[in-house]
Amino acid sequence: MGLLKTEAGKRNLERINEEIDVSGGDGYQRIQQFITDSPWSAGNLIGAIAQDTSSLYANQPNYRGRDVGYIIDESAHLKKGKYSVGVARQYAGVIGKVENCQVGVYASLVWESQSTLINERLFLPTSWTADLKRCDQAGIPEEARQFKTKIELALEMIQSDLAAGVDIGWVGGDGLYGHGLELGVSLDNIGLNFLLDVHCDQMIYPLKPILSVPESAGRGRKPTKLQADRDPTQVRWYADHLYPFQWRTMAVRNGAKGPITLSVHTAPVWVWDGKSERVTERVLVISRNHADNKIKYSLSNVDYRSTPIERLAYMQAQRYWVERAFQEAKSELGMSDYQVRKWNAWHHHMALVMLSLSFIVKERLLHKTDYPLVSCRDLRLLIIALLLNDPDAVEKRIQQMRVRHEQRRKDIERYYKLTATG
Repeated sequence: MGLLKTEAGKRNLERINEEIDVSGGDGYQRIQQFITDSPWSAGNLIGAIAQDTSSLYANQPNYRGRDVGYIIDESAHLKKGKYSVGVARQYAGVIGKVENCQVGVYASLVWESQSTLINERLFLPTSWTADLKRCDQAGIPEEARQFKTKIELALEMIQSDLAAGVDIGWVGGDGLYGHGLELGVSLDNIGLNFLLDVHCDQMIYPLKPILSVPESAGRGRKPTKLQADRDPTQVRWYADHLYPFQWRTMAVRNGAKGPITLSVHTAPVWVWDGKSERVTERVLVISRNHADNKIKYSLSNVDYRSTPIERLAYMQAQRYWVERAFQEAKSELGMSDYQVRKWNAWHHHMALVMLSLSFIVKERLLHKTDYPLVSCRDLRLLIIALLLNDPDAVEKRIQQMRVRHEQRRKDIERYYKLTATG
């Protein structure tokens, strides 16, 4: 309730306590104990959120499990000082540079235009895992003190949610998780389809290379390492040399200002890490956004021959909804506004944010026919009015929302007419 009632940027424990008006004079201490020292399990709550979200989607009309994306992404929370668990100078995507921050690795379950966070892991740099005293002070449990890469944390979440029965149609992620072969090979072994973004310098083989050990030249050491019979190329170079007829133009989703239109190219390619005994076939997906000319590159393990290009474009475009989920969690639900230092407190806070966000998604789906444009902020303001137990305040919020939605609807229709005629 405190996360919903308190305004953005002010969702620390003092302001939350003021909003929920805990009686007895010791409300702040009670909230602090609940977040920091209470023994309730954040993991159990997050697990229940994942299962409930999966079931919620499955009960919707036109549901198909293959359309559910399990998207991995990280998000940084800027912090001062050196005592907050996991804080370090590291890359913060929210500002695009290295800064003092905590970084969480998150899993989002995405279906159509709905997205909510269903799992998390706090990334601990080696400056933490190598410092036992620091770990003790932050309350990091023994089993969490081993350094793990973000890819390893992502795999932990995937395996945990699969074991819990979460329906996963495919796995997605940005270039951090797609560049290289590690996560893709692991997902192959698990038996999950994926479409992972890669960096523009990702090396590929447009034609399948043959691997062999070169014959000895007669002098020096006898060659023992496999070599490819052709050179790989970077995906950006490959894209630069495509002909116009090799691109397909299609709309991947509806935006507020008209359909989001992309030019898309797909092709079977091969990747090799220089050490394995065989090359791996992948599907290369390249898209160019018509609005900003931005190019995105991805690799997938789906069957190229049986997977329509429209589906590959859909999968690649679904990461947009994850960014929306982060935006709503931070701006409306206080995801980064916490002021806690210890391990349990961080996970407790994230669990409560996820619970709030999952409630928002549930309400959107429940009322999507009557209020198709309802936003997280709309629902948060309406909840505040309901908590006031004032029918007039509730009716006022509903009327304001209807007026706002009608204006947005007219704007959207105008943009679509302009798109259709121009």
